[in-house]
Formats: sequence, C-alpha cells, structure tokens
Amino acid sequence: MSRRFDLKKSLSSIISSEEKKSDDDDNKDVPTFLTSSVGPKVAAILDKHAESIHDDSFLKIIRQLEFWHSDQKLPEEGLLALTERLAKIASWRENLTNDSADAEKFTIPKVRYGKTELQMPIVTCGGMRVQETWIPDVMPLLRSNKAKVVKSASQDNLKNVIMSCLKIGLNHFETARFYGSSEIQFVAALVELMNEGIVRREDFIFQTKVFPMEKKADFVKQWNASWTNVEKLGYVDLLSFHCVSDDKLVDVVTSDDDDGLYKFVEGLKKEGKIRHIGFSTHGSAEVIMRMINSEKFEYVNIHKHFFGDYHAAGTPDTMGGQGNAACVKRALELDMGVFQISPFDKGGKLYRPSATVAAAIGPELSPIAFAALHAWKTQKIHTASVGFARPSDLDEVIEAARLYGDEKSDELLKAAEKRLNDIAIEKLGKDWFDKGLLNVPSFFNASTDGQSLGHMLWLHNCLTAYGMYEFCSDRYKMLEGTKWTKGKSFEENVKKNFNAGNPGRSYDASFDITEALKDHYDPDLAKEKIAECHELLTKEKKYTEEEKAEKGWKRAYNLTTWEEFPGEAISMSNVLLNRMGLKDVGPSKRSAMEAMKMRTSVRKFSSVDSGES
Repeated sequence: MSRRFDLKKSLSSIISSEEKKSDDDDNKDVPTFLTSSVGPKVAAILDKHAESIHDDSFLKIIRQLEFWHSDQKLPEEGLLALTERLAKIASWRENLTNDSADAEKFTIPKVRYGKTELQMPIVTCGGMRVQETWIPDVMPLLRSNKAKVVKSASQDNLKNVIMSCLKIGLNHFETARFYGSSEIQFVAALVELMNEGIVRREDFIFQTKVFPMEKKADFVKQWNASWTNVEKLGYVDLLSFHCVSDDKLVDVVTSDDDDGLYKFVEGLKKEGKIRHIGFSTHGSAEVIMRMINSEKFEYVNIHKHFFGDYHAAGTPDTMGGQGNAACVKRALELDMGVFQISPFDKGGKLYRPSATVAAAIGPELSPIAFAALHAWKTQKIHTASVGFARPSDLDEVIEAARLYGDEKSDELLKAAEKRLNDIAIEKLGKDWFDKGLLNVPSFFNASTDGQSLGHMLWLHNCLTAYGMYEFCSDRYKMLEGTKWTKGKSFEENVKKNFNAGNPGRSYDASFDITEALKDHYDPDLAKEKIAECHELLTKEKKYTEEEKAEKGWKRAYNLTTWEEFPGEAISMSNVLLNRMGLKDVGPSKRSAMEAMKMRTSVRKFSSVDSGES
C-alpha cells in the first residue's frame, strides 16, 4: 500500500509540475500586472472597453500599465484608476461613431490665434511624420512619383489621420515644401475630402512653409513649385518663411527692398494666394527675438518646452535670460499667434519618456498630456503641433485637450512641474539650476568656434536630472553631424556647414572655450559639464540596457507601435532603403500579432475575475 501510495504521489507531483510548466509557458509573454493579484480586476476593466479600443491604443495601454505596476509598484487602487482612465481615453474613436445619447462627444477647444483672428485649435496636425518619403521633389532621380504616392498605403493612413482630426474639430494642417512628399499628399487628401463633400475649404486651416533664399529668384522658384502642389486648395491660410535661424537670413527676410522676399510674399497676400505671413525657426534666442521685434509677422512657429528649447536652449535671449521664454512673451505682447513646434519629440521624446520623467509626472497625467498643458497654461502658447504618424497618436493629445478647461488640470500641472523642478534642483544644485545656462554665447559667436555650448549644457542637465538618455543621445548626434573644416575661417565654416534646421556643432576638445565662458558664473564647472556631455553622448559610446539602468537612464515605455512610413530616423541611408522598399514601415504584422496576444491574455484573466472557467 505504501509503495502504491508513493507511486501515486510521484505521478501527482509530475502532473502538477507539467501543468505548472505549461502555465509558465502560456504566461511567458504575459505582462506581469495580469499575473499579479490585481491582474483579473485590471483585465476586467480592459475587457469591458476592448471593442472600443484600436489595436495600437491597446498596446500602448498595456505598456504603460506594465511600467506602473512592475517598475513603480503602483498600489491596486491607483492601478485600477489608471486602467480606467487609459481605457476611456483610448475609446475616443468609437465614441465618434456612436450615436447613443450617452456617448461622450468631444471637440478640440479653439482659441483666437493672435492678430490673424483665426480660430485655432489648441492642437495642430503636423505633417512631418506621416508622409511616404523624406525625399524632396527637387531630386529628380530619387523623388517619388506623385501619382503613385497618392495611391500608396501611406496615403490611406494619412487620410485616416486627417479624418480622425476633423471629427474632433482639429482642423489645422501644417506641412512644408521640404517635408518630402508631405505637401503633395496633404493637399491630395484634403481635395479628395472636399470633392466628397466631407469638408469645405473654409472649414480647415492649411499651413505650408518655404525656405528663404538669398536670391529672390530662387525663393520664387520654390514658391512656384509649392503653389503647383497647393493651388487646388485655392489659397494658403498660413505661409511661413521656413527655418529662419541666423542673422543673415533675418536680414534677407525682413528687408524692405521692393525686390525683396517680404515684398514678394506681401504681393501673394494681395493676390489672395495666401492669407497670413509668419515664420518658423530653429535658431538661437537672439535671432528669434530679432525676427519677432521686426513686427512684420502675424505668427511664429517656435520651440518652447518644459524640458528645454532645442537649439535656443542655453543661448542669450537679449533680456538677461536664456532660451525662448522671453521670445514667446514678446510675441504674445505683439499679438502674434504662437505655434509650438514638436512638443513631444524635440520637447523630450515623450512618446518614449524616461522612467524618471514618467514617475515624477505621475499616473494621473501622461508626459505628453503634461507637456501640452504646460505649453497652453504656463507658456500661454496657442497651439501645439503634433507630428501624427497614426490615428492612435491622438490618444494622449485628446487627454490633454479634455483637461484644458478643467480646473483640476491646473492643480495636476503645477504639482508635476514642482516635482520635476525639485528633482532638477536636487540633482543639479540650486545655483546651477538657476544660473547654469545663463551668459553662454550662441554657436553664432566666434568665441565658441561654432560649438553649441549652451545646447550641450542643456543636454547634460536633462541627462543628469531626468535620465533622458535616448532623447539626449538623439540630439547630440545631430550636433555631431555638423562638419567643421580646420584651416577655414569661422565665417566660412558657418556659411558652408551650418544647417538652418540644425545650426551648431558638437564638442571640440582642441578649441579653447575659456573666452566663450568668461561671463559664466562658474566657467570651470561649465567646461567640465560640456566635456562630460560629449563623453557620455558621443555616437562612439554604446551602453547596454543594464548600464543605462545603473546610471538612472531607464526608459519608462514606448508608445510607438510601428515605425512611421517615412522612417523614424532622417538619414540618407534610411531614406534610400525606404525608397527601395527595404524598410519595415507602416502597420506591421508584428504589432498586429502582439495586440492579438495581449487581447487574448486580457480575456483569459478577465474570465478569472468574473468567475468563468
């Protein structure tokens, strides 16, 4: 009897072990929050909303919940509240088509856009990430065939983005002459929608941008090429001089010469081809202030973000400060429309936030919603431009726009701003936090030999305080891409090598920056940080995920579910690979499979909560 009992016990143990192994295999790719004690409750909430949530949005929810559960150990009550909030936000598309009286309808708020008098949605649909290709149509051998581009999968996606925007009242579409095929594709989609009777021309605002050229004939040639694309719309609401980033271009654009660029564009306005004149810029703060103070423009496209102002960060603003805060304030004083460029990419890569940033902002706001609210409420910016690559990119923006008129959002925003500032003060020191980016000459000052000293100090701040490695690495690589020829003068190098969209270069240990930093409150510390910025971020330096974690550089989560059609990185190699069809871009089988697996897991654990077997 005892041997039979032992055999029975052994078989039972083996079966139990195999069942456990099978369960472990089944749960191998299952998020840990689902297998936790709170998992069935979370799954039940997700399952309740599942049919209303697109696959892309579903994946984003799963990734955020996993971060807050596994990394941040969010208590059960908080995790359930977060789940409910994310699920409701992601259901916006279903609500648009739901005719039920109980369905919540929402439209993006609109504000007066300065002296243009346009009613501007507080969110703009930017056209920099949704087009087929980055290759401009001035490259005959490589440019895309217009007829093929407007019949491509990217065009279907772009039209879907536009339709999604229009349904929630987001009716400002912004592109540029040199955003590859973007201008062509936006116009084609909008004309098609007008012909179908879905939208009238007066119901949307169209903006495009053209690079200023030193010779008027070259600028006119660019404009004519652009007008060939957009003429079908009848007129351009907002025409911008694109990337006015140095003093020479300021002189060219603001000249009152009868044969100058500004007079030409004024002529277009008189002809009715354009309605309003403005400019965009990636320049230093003093260059931007010159453009604003010319009082020739009705609006400005500018970088002004909580985490720093891109190329203007650490450059003098002519008012004793640094960055673009004073520029935005002055533009508003002159009743200009203020348009925020790239708040979620150049403003901190917030669709892949660092763990420090996401945790400091907290579970009640996404980093993207935080950045938008900061722009609207703290900086008083009229509209935040979002480079939508897919309709699900609207999720977090709609969350922010819903909070725009909610008094509770003021409290959430101020608390998040304080937490982030407190972290920076703790990590950087109060003196450096207050004065570290002041009195640093811009890359246009010969004492820097073209080095973006303020930019590097800013990146060092972001890395040290907030662990924003991925963002800082991307930005520093852009500086490293600027060539500099020893033996040529500073002026020759600036003219030949500075890109209007990316002025300035990376650290050069062979050049003495003592003179450049003579007015800084702590020149030696500034030198140390600039050198360390290069050492930590140079493209030659690689880190494992474990090393990043040890340094406090962990990523919280990734809200990109598939790579945008033109490719994420703007490089010639990527452009060519994409042109040859060798890049895996657009909605992918991998993301579809991942979404299917996550939905299956949610259903499985939801049935546990409901008591189903």
